[in-house]
Amino acid sequence: MAIGQVRTNGGPVAGAFYGYQPTFLLVTGTNIGTADTGGAGSAITEGNWSKALRAIATVGSIVFVGPRAADGFVVAVDAATASDNGEASVAARVDTVVTAATGVATTVAVKTLTLADFA
Repeated sequence: MAIGQVRTNGGPVAGAFYGYQPTFLLVTGTNIGTADTGGAGSAITEGNWSKALRAIATVGSIVFVGPRAADGFVVAVDAATASDNGEASVAARVDTVVTAATGVATTVAVKTLTLADFA
């Protein structure tokens, strides 16, 4: 059985990702979700969303990226690969690297998904 493949009596457990132990993070901050600009013959300028995702990838493997809004997005990192690098938690580490990469003061919170979230 792969690390993170949670099973009970041979069947997968609700909320399990095959091969991953996802930690869902809600990242919020003014304009943290801004898109890249340019293209169509002009230089592309990286937006805060791309910068944030690149920074988060230095903390752990990204296994899910949710839709973005101007002031926030959800991302899941594999807990087995995520490192707090001496900070209080992985969320605190993500907050630090995203703020450093984007210049946006962010808040990062761990979220738990329930069935009601999909209704």
